[in-house]
Amino acid sequence: MATTRASYSYNTLYKNNVDQYSTYRTPDNRTTVPNDKVDWNTAWVDYAPTEYTTEKILQNKKADPSDATQIDNFNSVGERIDRTSSTGTYQFDDRNRPRNPMGRTGLTGRGRLYFWGPNHAGDPIVTRWCRDAQKNIIWRQDESGWFKKVLEVVTIQRRDNQELALPGGMVDPGEKAFSTLIREFKEEAMNSLEIKDISKSSANCIEKLFEKGRQISYVDDPRNTDNAWMESTAWHFHDETGELTRDLKLSAGDDATKAMWTPVDRHLKLYASHSKFLEIVVNRLHAYW
Repeated sequence: MATTRASYSYNTLYKNNVDQYSTYRTPDNRTTVPNDKVDWNTAWVDYAPTEYTTEKILQNKKADPSDATQIDNFNSVGERIDRTSSTGTYQFDDRNRPRNPMGRTGLTGRGRLYFWGPNHAGDPIVTRWCRDAQKNIIWRQDESGWFKKVLEVVTIQRRDNQELALPGGMVDPGEKAFSTLIREFKEEAMNSLEIKDISKSSANCIEKLFEKGRQISYVDDPRNTDNAWMESTAWHFHDETGELTRDLKLSAGDDATKAMWTPVDRHLKLYASHSKFLEIVVNRLHAYW
């Protein structure tokens, strides 16, 4: 199964998308990290990042303790949490706090993240071609003059901030990311927690659709700090003919207030790094953007 990995400069990502990521806006005194100083192997004697962990995280009993020395299972899979990284073995700073393998971010601490080190998430990207009332695929002309097919993607509206997002979420203890994205899709886009008996046709749709998918790995996220970072695994599931999703019944549940098919273009604003996931999918399918 093919895997595509996208790599972006963290600081470029943050600066270019600060309005889009307003939910996760960090202190104004975040230390600016020049692109040539991101790599830990590059000496920077005067590097003075801002220490930042929200009070909400500090008071949350499900989050890691403030003292990282109390944790003895970094770089391993424990009963409570997977602390391994897709990048390999990560190193530590002089306070025994994991060091972000992607480099400096201008912040230390955990920011808005629960765990020191990697915080795993799974995000499903379910797409099909956008069609008109006569079931014909819609085409649009892009800025280069090319006519391309328009995608639509399953999105939810988050209950906490009303932003549009992919129906994904954090990986539960002992859970694999692929299982997370299937569970989250059913909970948030099909309301499986309330609707115990999902229709047989919808259940068959999900089973067939999720049989074939392509993984997209991407780790840059505006929540990242030097000591805590997101590792989101997104899988793309595309219904080329529209037959598999024809009977799919969307119903918002769990953390969502709405679940819907949303047409895709470059102006679509999605939560956190989800827009970058979507851009990778658009490029892969040569769709309109």
